[in-house]
Amino acid sequence: MYFNDAFRKIGDSDVAEMQRLVATLTEKQWKQQEQRQKTYKVHSTTQTIPLIFDADFRHKFPTKLLLFDTFNTEISNTTNIIERYFTANVTQQKNTRPIKFRRSYFIRIILVKLKAGTQIDTHTDFGYSLSRAHRVHWPIVTNEKVEFTINGKIKVMQEGELWEVNNRLPHSVINAGDNDRVHAILDFVLPNELILDPNEGDLFA
Repeated sequence: MYFNDAFRKIGDSDVAEMQRLVATLTEKQWKQQEQRQKTYKVHSTTQTIPLIFDADFRHKFPTKLLLFDTFNTEISNTTNIIERYFTANVTQQKNTRPIKFRRSYFIRIILVKLKAGTQIDTHTDFGYSLSRAHRVHWPIVTNEKVEFTINGKIKVMQEGELWEVNNRLPHSVINAGDNDRVHAILDFVLPNELILDPNEGDLFA
């Protein structure tokens, strides 16, 4: 989703238990879902474990997958932080009348590994849902040599921080460190939210 910045700090959420759970994932599990990597060449250096995901990138009626229950307890605190933040801070209006939000939801939650010494090349996210959902990154395992760049601005995200990223601007990631980087990526939707997208005009979530 477009907003008037490259990065936006949402808050912080403890990652200790998530790190323990991620450490139990096998290489076979990381390789089971390759649809994202095969569809988008720019993500070919990553591995993904989807928790809430649909291959058609739908914007409603998300599907909870097998491992969702394993991670749900530890992710729920983070999803609560995100929901509270946006419910309190989104005030976009049209015709001077506040937008009335229906029940909010997470349309996608995925774990993404970026291997040491690799990068995600510069790209911009397109598509109906990706332009209408708040994309939040939650670093679970990272290092000081992981740089997230959006439109020339560089951010070194720390473990446990919650950052919304403007995926409608050109962005890239490099992991120049010695260990793999693992982020949870959470796409959050506030139905009826007005998004002022400079490329597509006024959009509604």
